[in-house]
Amino acid sequence: MKKLSIILAAMLVCGVMQAQLVEGWQEIPTGVTENLFGVACLDKNEVIACGENGKILKTVDGGETWAVRFEKEGYDMIHVAFANAQVGYACGDSCWWNSDNHKGVIVKTTDGGETWQELPNTDFVHLEWPDWIRSSDLCVVDEETYFLFTKDAVLWRTTDGGQSFTSTPFELEMVNHCELFFEDETGYLVAIDTYFAYQAGIHIYKTTDSGLTWNEVVTNGAYFDYSVVTHFFDKNHVEMYGYFSEGMYNLFVTDDGFETTSYLNVECPIIDYYGMGNVSHSKYTSDTYGCILTGMTLMKGSTATNPFIMKDGWEHCEWVKQGIPDCENNGIVQCRDLYAVDGVDTVFYIAAENGFVYKSAMIPVSGVEESVLQINVYPNPAKDRVVIEGIEAAKVNVYNALGQVVKTVRGTNEIDLSGLVEGVYLLRIMDAEGKVYTNKITKQ
Repeated sequence: MKKLSIILAAMLVCGVMQAQLVEGWQEIPTGVTENLFGVACLDKNEVIACGENGKILKTVDGGETWAVRFEKEGYDMIHVAFANAQVGYACGDSCWWNSDNHKGVIVKTTDGGETWQELPNTDFVHLEWPDWIRSSDLCVVDEETYFLFTKDAVLWRTTDGGQSFTSTPFELEMVNHCELFFEDETGYLVAIDTYFAYQAGIHIYKTTDSGLTWNEVVTNGAYFDYSVVTHFFDKNHVEMYGYFSEGMYNLFVTDDGFETTSYLNVECPIIDYYGMGNVSHSKYTSDTYGCILTGMTLMKGSTATNPFIMKDGWEHCEWVKQGIPDCENNGIVQCRDLYAVDGVDTVFYIAAENGFVYKSAMIPVSGVEESVLQINVYPNPAKDRVVIEGIEAAKVNVYNALGQVVKTVRGTNEIDLSGLVEGVYLLRIMDAEGKVYTNKITKQ
């Protein structure tokens, strides 16, 4: 059995196994005022966010600038997910005040979120705001296959990019939390179903035929709490944790895809437990790094205004406060709801209330080392051309201040700027291994 690694925390968790230092969170305004409900990272700098009024935004410079790429007034975009760097999907539902109440919307991009096309016949998409519960989820398997679990406990499956769907209903009463996971033909649906007044049951369903049929592999009911989170290391190794009696407890572990399960008798009391709520969203980028939102709201005056970060493994069970500034003592940073999280390697982005995004770069000082390659672009400022030094560029996109691609070159480290107007531009540079670097230049 694999060694138990990262996990959980009060309000928001960013865990680093056997790491002693984590950088704090940066609050980033995107230029819109609507709530942002979903986020997807294409790499550490290129990120898509979606939210109210059907808005889909994109940044290519790590959040410094954002551009609106799609909007649909009267609808809320709840989820966004990608199959690869080019093809992705976003979905939502009509706002409660919209006369077309509960008419769904699904949009698709084939150019990395630059443009989006609305798909037909999506009225079945019934979603809710991801406020204190998260009753729906979107899982994109490949360019043509994805799954959407809706608030009425129905799982929708498409294998042709959304031109047609098949449905699988589940006998659940009121889903307060759900998670979808797929690897190859194996998939899981985790649902926390509330029966009555604070009693909830954990249901885990599994498919081994790409979602054609599902079998329930775990039924664990009537807890007086439903703050749980599931970590899928892979299709065989799964760990689930819960919050009970002012602490975190492992519920079960499987190493064989739920053929057998075991319980690890580990617990980790959390200081300042007061103010925790339901798990709303989580993202693991490896067996070592993860970020979890629980309760979402940064409550003014509460001791839970800051996240907790794992400082060591379960053997020592040490947690420290770190991260988003305490909104009780900081007159600039306001208390905001946190709705979704995604990340790449050690960098995470959180979609939040009022058009804000939080970004965190987690840097371990022991255990895992990251190589940082410095590149140089000169001259800067420049009149006619710039040269990239430090890597061999395979592709370079040049973006203007509006986030629009104004020039693309391939296979050269020299960029001709003669046809561009004066101003500030962003270079997004990709090397032959697919690593991406960004650099700002000024054209005179």
